[in-house]
Amino acid sequence: MNIRHIFLFSLIVICSACTTSGQLYYVDTEGNERLGCDVEFIGMPSVDKFAVEYALSLCAKSIVKKGGRIKESHLLKIDTTIPAAPCGEAWTHELAKQHFPSKYISKKEYGYIVFELAEINKCT
Repeated sequence: MNIRHIFLFSLIVICSACTTSGQLYYVDTEGNERLGCDVEFIGMPSVDKFAVEYALSLCAKSIVKKGGRIKESHLLKIDTTIPAAPCGEAWTHELAKQHFPSKYISKKEYGYIVFELAEINKCT
C-alpha cells in the first residue's frame, strides 16, 4: 500500500464516523414489510442522532396514522416539539447554532431544529 491508499482509507473511515443514519420498516395494511423512512445526517453525531430520532418519530406517526404497523412503538411516544424561536425570528441553522452553545436549546432540541425549521414566533 502506498501513502495515497492509506490516506484515502483514513478519509473514508473518518467520514463514515460522522454519519448518523436510521431506517424504519413497517407492515402495510396488506401485511407486506416496507421501508418507510431512510434518514441520514452528516455533521455533529451527538446532535445528528436527535435529528434522526425526530425524523423517524414523525415517519412512524405518519405510518400508523395511515394504518401501518411498526415494531419501534417508542417512536410514537417521542415529544417532537421544539422551543419557540426568539421573538420575531424563525429558526434557521445559523440561529440555532448561535443559541446552541448558550444552552438556550439542548442537543436534542438543536437536532430537532436541524431536521425541521419552525415558524416565526410572533410573541403576543
